[in-house]
Amino acid sequence: MTDPLIRLRKSARRWTLQCGLALLLTGTAHAAYPEHPVTMVSAFPPGGSTDVIGRMLSPRLGEIFKQTFLVENRAGASGNIATDYVVRSAPNGETILVGNNTMTVNAALGVAQNFNLQKDLTPIIAIAETPVALAVSSKLPVNSVQELIAYGKAHPGTLSFSSCGTGTAQHFAGVEFAHRAGIDMVHVPYKGCAPALTDGLSGQVPVIFNAISNISPQLKTGKIKLLAVATRQRVPFHPDVPALAELPGFKDYDFAVWLGFFVTAKTPQPIVDRLRKEFMALAQDKATQQALSDRLFVPLTMDGPALQKQIGDELVKWKKLADEYHITLD
Repeated sequence: MTDPLIRLRKSARRWTLQCGLALLLTGTAHAAYPEHPVTMVSAFPPGGSTDVIGRMLSPRLGEIFKQTFLVENRAGASGNIATDYVVRSAPNGETILVGNNTMTVNAALGVAQNFNLQKDLTPIIAIAETPVALAVSSKLPVNSVQELIAYGKAHPGTLSFSSCGTGTAQHFAGVEFAHRAGIDMVHVPYKGCAPALTDGLSGQVPVIFNAISNISPQLKTGKIKLLAVATRQRVPFHPDVPALAELPGFKDYDFAVWLGFFVTAKTPQPIVDRLRKEFMALAQDKATQQALSDRLFVPLTMDGPALQKQIGDELVKWKKLADEYHITLD
């Protein structure tokens, strides 16, 4: 008969070999990531910021990962359709969401969702942001934020401002601006940033809160004037334009739309780590940062944990502002 101690030792060796083989196979699988073309799901229509970012980065990502990266637009329900699709995708890192902080606005305002933003997605990185900007129609006789405030106080009830829609970052920026400035402005929401800007260019709505990337190309028409960016710091492509946070009464005033990448929370950690490593290296690359600036985005290098914290902070921020100014999506 075989000695029980010998049998135990043989069993232990077999178990050790099996575990080692399993770990080797697992490591090989993750090292081979991605095995198939990767789909980057844009939460908004073609031509929007998430679409632009995805298509700008996809060729470089293809080179880095030695696999095809494709952009697929799944617009609708303020980004919830795309988000839900990615949450329910196979947890292999081959379906990546390209989203923005409309996600946090939706959650804070109680929009019906089939997922939990903080539990069902793993953030990879926020690679850029597009600040909200304050502009006015050239028909309005003001040339600075101070003059706009003075005009609003001298002509109560006459000003209105456009936004990209109820509950958007632009909407929140406008109501917070009016509150801090001590003036009355009527909110005129639109179904998107483009029509909001169109009526601003015509002078139909004199005050405009819109993405700087939308406003900047229109300055050459002479139909609108850029007064400030609604952020803590000035943007590099308009260094002479003040940040509202520089002005008295606007400390910590900050409204920008970040653009980030996510995978379903079930994705194995080695794949998440690889994605975070490569995306961060790409975000820190000077050529990438220049390409973003050329498209009027402010480059970011907000890693996954920092983006997760940003989401938590924004959920509190939007809820507080919505309660304070009675903003609902009903």
